[in-house]
Order: sequence, then C-alpha cells, then structure tokens
Amino acid sequence: MVLIADSGSTKCDWLGHDSKGVGIFQKRTIGVNPMLLSDMEIETVIQEVRKDIPQGVSRVEFYCAGGNHDESKSRLGDLFQKHFPQAIVLVADDLEMAVKCGQGSPGVVCILGTGSNSCFFDGAQIHKRLPDLGFHVMDEGSGNYFGRELLRSHAYGYMPTDLRKIFEYQYDLEENTIVKELYHGDNPSSYLANFAQFMVQYQEHVFMQGMIKDGVGKVFEHVLGPYKKEMQRHPIYFIGSIAFYLQKTIQNEACKRGYDTVFFIKNPIQYFTTLS
Repeated sequence: MVLIADSGSTKCDWLGHDSKGVGIFQKRTIGVNPMLLSDMEIETVIQEVRKDIPQGVSRVEFYCAGGNHDESKSRLGDLFQKHFPQAIVLVADDLEMAVKCGQGSPGVVCILGTGSNSCFFDGAQIHKRLPDLGFHVMDEGSGNYFGRELLRSHAYGYMPTDLRKIFEYQYDLEENTIVKELYHGDNPSSYLANFAQFMVQYQEHVFMQGMIKDGVGKVFEHVLGPYKKEMQRHPIYFIGSIAFYLQKTIQNEACKRGYDTVFFIKNPIQYFTTLS
C-alpha cells in the first residue's frame, strides 16, 4: 500500500491506495507541522495512523507545511522509517502536493488554509519566490490572518455590536486565555485560525465583507505578488479551506485584476488516487 498525507498546521489528511490506485484507507488527524511539534508528538500521530492501516506500507509520501527545510525532511524521514521500515519515504513541502492539482500543466498555486503560501509550477519545476517567515510576519489571507483580524476588531472595539455579542458567546475571550494560547500554547497559528470559522459563518455581514475583501486584496498584492506575469498566462489554483469558503470574493477580485481562469480545491489529496 502507498500511504499519502497532506498536512497543514491544523489537520492532516491521510490516504492509502493499493497498487492499482484504488483507495483502501482514509483518516484525518491533527496537523503535523515539524516546525511546531516535537518528535514525540509526531510519533504519537504516526502510531495513531499505523494501527488503523489494513496492510503493509511500501511507500510513504508526506507533504506538509515546513517540509521543504532540510532539518524537517530529515526528522520526518527518520520517524516514518522507524515505523514503516520496509517503506520508501518521501517528505516534501505542501506546495509539492498542491501543484499536482494542475495534473502536470503550468499554473500559479496559492494555499490558503491555516497559513498561506504560493508558487509557480512551469510544468516541470516549482518556482517559489517568497521566504517562509511564519505567521508572525506573513500568511496574509490565511485562517490565522483572519483570526488575528477578528481578535483585533474585538479588542479595539470596532467590531459591530451584533457580531460582538455572538462572538463573545461562541468563544472564550478572556485576556489571560488568549495571551496563554498565543505565547505559551502548542499551536498559536491554529488557535488563531479557529476564529476564522466565525468569519466564514457570517461572511455575508457587511463588516465581514470588508474584512474579507481587504484580506483577499493582500493575497493578490503580497502572497501572489511575485507571479503577476504568470497569472496573466496560466490558471490560478487556490487550495485550502479558507480559499474554498471565500471563493466568491476571490473570484471577483481575480476578475477585477484580469485573471480569468481560477480553480478552487478544498482538499487536494481527494483528487489523487495515484501520485508519482
């Protein structure tokens, strides 16, 4: 069996298929981001998956945020080899999974999930023109970006009263709780991204529409900024839950900027039964 995983900071989707490409295993776990989790925490997730796998594994393909760093590749590779000693192990960046949505054709890819990322795939190679500096500095248009904007609007008092009441009812907004999660929590970016669900839920509210439009504008200006020429000639693939739920605003912004061919894919792993 070939075991494939597509992991962000919040969740990880696992898929297993046989030699004929027929899916025989599927599971979702917490996200495995090597920049955030310890070896012990990663092993716990691997063991959780391993016990549910119906047969032996000949190959592991693990795509994750932070998977392009040499240290992360080495750590994850060793951990998977430990639990799947007979398997060939491949560890790669989540962009490697995302570009497969174009089925080999050139295109610009933009991941908008817990975090954000982008690249241009020329049909053979990935060209990434932005550094990975983490959610403290970058990640415009992502779940943690919108979660941060919501918390700011509440803290500074400019969130409308009707939304404020609902927001306070749905979330623990005690100052000590927020500070603890942001500065001492296991996964601050995922914590922030949880608030983005509220934005999606009430995205038709005029206040949310303004926040979303501003965030989407920053995606095109900053996250996709280095690929303006390529976007004029090739499709844009928006990958991830945030992109999927905000596709109306993203589509409108793309059209306004002259980009006509845009695709949205919530879970890229679901589009593949066989990955090379």
